[in-house]
Amino acid sequence: MTSNQTNIFAKDIIKVQQMVHKIIKNNKQVNNEGFELSDKIIYDKMRDIPMWCGDNTKHLKNPKYHLDFCCSTHVAGLPQHPATMEEMPPTPFQLHFIKQIFKAVRKPKKIAIKMWKRISHKFHIAKGRQMGFTEWVLRIIFHFCFNRYAGRNVAIIAATNGALAKKNLRRFMKLFKHIRNVIPQGIFQNACHLTNDTTVGAYPATDEPITGDTKYAAVFMDESAKWIKNDDRPVFNGIMPIIRTNGSDLFLVATFKGAKKMFYEIWKTRPKDFVFMKYTILATIGNLYTKQQVDEMINESVEDAQQEYMAVPSQGRDSMYGVVEDSQREDLKGWGVYDDPPAENEDDGYVEQDDGLLAAGDTKDGKESYTWANYDD
Repeated sequence: MTSNQTNIFAKDIIKVQQMVHKIIKNNKQVNNEGFELSDKIIYDKMRDIPMWCGDNTKHLKNPKYHLDFCCSTHVAGLPQHPATMEEMPPTPFQLHFIKQIFKAVRKPKKIAIKMWKRISHKFHIAKGRQMGFTEWVLRIIFHFCFNRYAGRNVAIIAATNGALAKKNLRRFMKLFKHIRNVIPQGIFQNACHLTNDTTVGAYPATDEPITGDTKYAAVFMDESAKWIKNDDRPVFNGIMPIIRTNGSDLFLVATFKGAKKMFYEIWKTRPKDFVFMKYTILATIGNLYTKQQVDEMINESVEDAQQEYMAVPSQGRDSMYGVVEDSQREDLKGWGVYDDPPAENEDDGYVEQDDGLLAAGDTKDGKESYTWANYDD
C-alpha cells in the first residue's frame, strides 16, 4: 500500500468515526451525572421492570444505584424519611399498599384485553397523617408512565386553588432526576410532558377540573377530604364520567376531616367498584417512627387524634342543645379551626426542600413552569 493510499484510508476511517460519533451524540443526552442513554433505551428498560426489586443491600455501596434499572423505585431514587431526610426503602405497610394496587390492576386470564382496558380501578385510601402515601402514589404514576399509562394523560387534583396539586407535580418531576431527558422541558404550563406522549398535569378541585382532551389513564385526587368546598359533589360529578368512559385508575387519598364530603360518603356507602384501604399511624412504628414518637403525635394532636392519625372520621358532637359545631367551641377559637383557612387546611404537611428547581416564569394564564436548570441534587 502506497503512502497516498494509506492517507486516503486514514481519512476514510476518520470520516466513519465522525459519523458514528454524530449518530451516538444525536441519540444520547448527557445529564449532570454523565448518564448517557437514549430515550428508546430508557423506555425499553423501564417498561418491564418491577416497582420494587426487594433488595436494597446490594445498592448500599453504589452511589449510582439508580443506573442498574432493577426497579423503578431505585431509578427514581429512594424516598427520604420525613424527619431525618435520609434515604430509606419502602416500609412494610407501604409495600402492602403497592401490592394491593398491582393486584387490582393485573388482568385476569379469562377477560379479553380490550374489555379489561374499559374497566376503571378506583382506590379509596384513608390514612393517618405523615405516612408517605402521596409520595408513593406519585411513584406508582411514575412507574406506570412507562407502560400502563404510556401515551395518555394523568391528572393530579388537589386543593381548591390548585396549590397542592402544583406542589405534587414538582415532587413528581423530581422522580425523573436520573432520567431527565425523558421530560426535557421539566414542567411547562402546569404539566410534565414525557417524550412518549404521556402528560401528567396539575389541576385545582373545581366543578370542571378536567376539560378538553379526556384521554385520561388515571386521576389522583389528593387530600380530597380537606378541600375548602362545602359541597364537593360537582368536582366528582365532573370526574366520574371520564373515569368510567376511559377505564381510568382513580386514587382517592386523604386524612378524614369530619363525617362530610364525598371522601366520607364513598367510605360510608362502600360502592362495590372501589378498593378500600385503611392505614393508621400505628403501622409506622418500628419503620418510620418509634413508639414514643407516635405516642407524642397522638397526644399532641391539635385536632381529633383518632381522625388525624387513626383514620376514623369524627361523627360530630351532640349536647343537650343539639349538635355542637366547631365554630361554637371556645377551645378551637384560638386555633382558627372554624375559619377554615385554605393554606393550612388543604396542605398535606409536606415541606419542599430547596433543591434548586427554578421557576421559568408564569405564563399569561398563570400556569407555572419549572426547568432542570441549576438543579442541585
